[in-house]
Amino acid sequence: MDFATAPCILDAVSQRLAHGVFGYSRWRNEAFLGAIAHWYASRFNSDIDPQSVVYGPSVIYMVAETIRQWSKEGDGVVVHTPAYDAFYNTITANRRRIAPVPLILKDNRWRCDMDRLGGGAGGAKEYPAAAVQPAQPTGKVWRREELETMAALCQKHGVRVISDEIHMDMTRGEHRHIPWSEVAQGPWALFTSGSKSFNIPAFTGAYGFMPEENERDSYLQALKGRDGLSSPSVPALVAHIAAYRDGAPSARCPARLPAGEYALCRRHAQQRLPRALLAAAGGHLPRHGSTCARSTLTIARYSRR
Repeated sequence: MDFATAPCILDAVSQRLAHGVFGYSRWRNEAFLGAIAHWYASRFNSDIDPQSVVYGPSVIYMVAETIRQWSKEGDGVVVHTPAYDAFYNTITANRRRIAPVPLILKDNRWRCDMDRLGGGAGGAKEYPAAAVQPAQPTGKVWRREELETMAALCQKHGVRVISDEIHMDMTRGEHRHIPWSEVAQGPWALFTSGSKSFNIPAFTGAYGFMPEENERDSYLQALKGRDGLSSPSVPALVAHIAAYRDGAPSARCPARLPAGEYALCRRHAQQRLPRALLAAAGGHLPRHGSTCARSTLTIARYSRR
């Protein structure tokens, strides 16, 4: 996704670089946690508990570590498919099984077979479910009633939910992202980052929410004690604080493309990838049956032609 990042991020990082001192850093500080709380309140009308926040080098690291802690080798992990390819990799690399619940394309809209989800969740008693919302590579933005149904099913079957919401800001039109924390009925963890929204993945860094203190402590012990990863990248912290305080008007992502440019992107995609199914809600433009990595277009490149 080749967009220049927000000017406020460039300014903040430049000022921090000019400071010249780059010692050890800490993520648990008022500026970082306050910026996250501000973003969730202003963007999603959602109140978050700063005490529930956890940090990680990437969302995938956080998902993988939580899968390790919430399951054992040989267990299944419930996943909507098609899924982000890194989900397949991290589940199988940790010697867990993928328990697929396919999304169904009907009337040009991706839908979840809730009966099948209930069967998958029931067959994976106490196993985790790894969800992505908005879903990738389909671009589906889940509706509140869908999320509430999934939350009730997971609670019924004792399934813990790991929600990857890194694409939370990449919605268009009337579609609105609803954090899992707003509908959760049982154990859950939510992981995300500003890296997609502001095109800053090279800075590294992600964060999330784990409401249960013992689960949060176990995760942080693995992060710091086992893996030695508790000192985050200074540019990552600075960039997130700037983005979440001042970056909303200039976030550079496909969701903010003017309607005419987005329509141009869609026309180019339809001409060059005639079998593509173009997501109207999320940011990716996936091809049916393929993974995001094989089918995502660089929208900015097409919009400039």
